[in-house]
Amino acid sequence: MMRLVADLGGTNCRLALVPAAGQSLKSVQSYRNEDFASFSDLLERYLASFGTPGIAEMVVALAGPVNGAAASQTAEITNRGWQLSAPDLSRDMGGIPVHFLNDLSALGHSLVDLTHNDLAEVYPVRAVDPLSQKLVIGIGTGFNVSPVISTPEGVTCLKSEYGHVALPLDLHQALVAQIGSKAEDFTTVECCFSGRGFTALHAAFAPHAPPRSAAEIMAAPLHVEGTGFVTFYAQLLALLSRNLLKGFLPLGGLYFAGSVARSLLTGPGGSAFVAAYCQADPRFPDLTAPVFCILEDAAALKGCAALRFPAA
Repeated sequence: MMRLVADLGGTNCRLALVPAAGQSLKSVQSYRNEDFASFSDLLERYLASFGTPGIAEMVVALAGPVNGAAASQTAEITNRGWQLSAPDLSRDMGGIPVHFLNDLSALGHSLVDLTHNDLAEVYPVRAVDPLSQKLVIGIGTGFNVSPVISTPEGVTCLKSEYGHVALPLDLHQALVAQIGSKAEDFTTVECCFSGRGFTALHAAFAPHAPPRSAAEIMAAPLHVEGTGFVTFYAQLLALLSRNLLKGFLPLGGLYFAGSVARSLLTGPGGSAFVAAYCQADPRFPDLTAPVFCILEDAAALKGCAALRFPAA
């Protein structure tokens, strides 16, 4: 009997099977959500393609909030209008246990199983206690964080809506120094640190440049203002990281995920980020933590596989 795990985003869904006795992923498959009328239809296609294997339980990571208690969880994939219900999925799957969790929580559960090849080490720190608190930071379509607490008994991932927190004063001041009154348009963390925020900040930074996608902006050597903007944005991200370091004390590491973070930290902005991040805080000169970027596309599936299923 298997555990079925799924990473359901706004655009794509990745699924896999996990043997009951282990954590290795098998039969990994990805689908475009637009090809299906519902998640149930997508799930039916996947199971049929692998001979409808016996499934004992199911864990689904979702790019959005999960509501309700363990026995009555619901979630919504807003850009598709899909409404998901754990009790309904359980019934459709023959009464098996079904559990939902946010995708950042799934990434938090995956950290213990990620290998050196699954991570890019952005800023190393010696002698880190493996049980130290960690922080997963997602920068993609939106922004959010999930504190990760590891103990010998297992992993707990805390919920947050940090993207909607007001932009810290030091970040606002950095924006004012660079883009003047346009800084008033960036009121929350997500206004700056998301795909939309990245392109909006670029437009404010280089108002005479033609509109460019995030990928085009990242191609810094192709245009002068892009080089300057990527450096500026990396410095902003380092400033935010230093705030998160004080706010959450993730001495076990900051783990960035998402397309924006990956492109920036593993590309032309990486060195500018490190130079700004490693500056000692005058009030907390010894406070530091390593920084990583999650490269493994199946990390959320690994987190679903590693999750200790909640007791009934």
